[in-house]
Amino acid sequence: MYEETAMHGLKAKGLKKGSVSQTAAVTIGLAATAPAYSLTGALGHGAFESGYQLPIVLILSVIPMFFVALSYKHLTTSAPDSGTVFTWGTKAIGPRYGWFGGWSLLLASVLSGVAATQIIVNIMAILFNLTEIPLWFQFTIAILFISSTTYLTAKGAEESSRTTLILTVLQYGLLFTLAGLLFLNVFQGNSSSTAIPISLQWFNPFAISSFNAFLNGFLVALFIFWGFDASLAMSEETNGNSEQAGRSGIIAMIITVITYVVFATAALAYAGIDEHDNTSLTAGGNIDSVVTVLATNIIGTYGATAAALIIAISAFSATMSTIMPSARVALAMAIYRAIPHKFSSVNPKTQTPKLATWAIGIMTLIVYITLSAISESIVRDSILSVSIAVCTYYTVAAISCALYFHRTAFSHWHTALSQVIFPATGAIILIAVGILQAWNMLDPAYGSSGSIAGIGAVFLIGVVTLMFGVPLMVWWKHHEPTFFRGETLPIERAHMTADGTDREPTHDNPRSNNRSG
Repeated sequence: MYEETAMHGLKAKGLKKGSVSQTAAVTIGLAATAPAYSLTGALGHGAFESGYQLPIVLILSVIPMFFVALSYKHLTTSAPDSGTVFTWGTKAIGPRYGWFGGWSLLLASVLSGVAATQIIVNIMAILFNLTEIPLWFQFTIAILFISSTTYLTAKGAEESSRTTLILTVLQYGLLFTLAGLLFLNVFQGNSSSTAIPISLQWFNPFAISSFNAFLNGFLVALFIFWGFDASLAMSEETNGNSEQAGRSGIIAMIITVITYVVFATAALAYAGIDEHDNTSLTAGGNIDSVVTVLATNIIGTYGATAAALIIAISAFSATMSTIMPSARVALAMAIYRAIPHKFSSVNPKTQTPKLATWAIGIMTLIVYITLSAISESIVRDSILSVSIAVCTYYTVAAISCALYFHRTAFSHWHTALSQVIFPATGAIILIAVGILQAWNMLDPAYGSSGSIAGIGAVFLIGVVTLMFGVPLMVWWKHHEPTFFRGETLPIERAHMTADGTDREPTHDNPRSNNRSG
């Protein structure tokens, strides 16, 4: 008996195989997490929520994310499909779950692009020495930023991944240089007067002050860890086999958590968290632009300018790395008739889904302009609101892994853990966190935008827009029921196969991931 784990019936999308190297695939995952831009927008809020226990909160928060990364690895090995969570959810759970997982991923990508756009606007205001940002400046920068990132992404995976590699090396170089300077100043006694010395208590989970401190810190961490899966949407275009492609997400996750913990520790030790201290991470003028403030304090004006440029580069590469996978998810959904078929078009010259790519970019711009009219802090509210969409599609991926492999995984203890038990645990944690977060979002005081009709604006941004996918799905089901009847992507589970039984190959996975039973 053999374990038949390859998914069948997957369709080629017309994407260029081999256009993305293994190194570039990892880089895309790192770029999508956008360490410089993510730390700028989220580190201050994480410190505000979790205090000096932020390093251990980051470490604990990555555990369920690591379980999700394992799910992505195993599912990519069995089905290297650009639709990722949409395809896997459809095959393992059912069409409606797969469709909603795909919608959640697309929404998360758009909201992340909104946050990146606002950070770019803030950085450009710093470079132009603007104390107040006029509306014309804000919208001009937003249009230029989103248009340019979308254009470069639409040029093709090879060019995009090469650009992303260069930009990612630049931002990592700055972050580790700045972290080194922060530690040097701490050891020389030049840290803020309100900061406390580095302590092992920062890494003690029992020292976390309250469950809310952990929960709110976890949600911030969820945003900054999110993105490792971007590389896996490129699996149809990545060199090597599907198992090698699946490892890229794990590698990106490990590098990311090390980076965040090291930098967070250095920043806390140098600046502290006293919100009344103008140099602290949580001071009102610092909380949304921590990296720039730290660079200014350490290096001076030139350091602030350099940090601003690198953060802009980080946001730029992150947006490119987010548009790439979301456009490919839209491509897969169109190929399998889950959205209008016109989005399945692939440019014959660049072999990239240009229409889907531009659709994602235009949607991001529309949402940004809309939120600009109602939100006092787009960065904070986008960080908070995107967490619900991320929780949703990561949950779909984790459940898909557990359901797909449950018939074969328990023949080995290690596959039982990594293919079923850990993914199921990750899904349970994410569901619980998502429900608690949605409840918190109902409070008009939550976030920075107040309320609309007595309901928190962050709830409307995060939850209502997510649930808007339900009527869209119902409408499309009546318009094009083929996908929802399971005709284009039928449900399938891994199973035991007798020796000598013929097995149908997939388009990119010509043999199953078999092990003798």
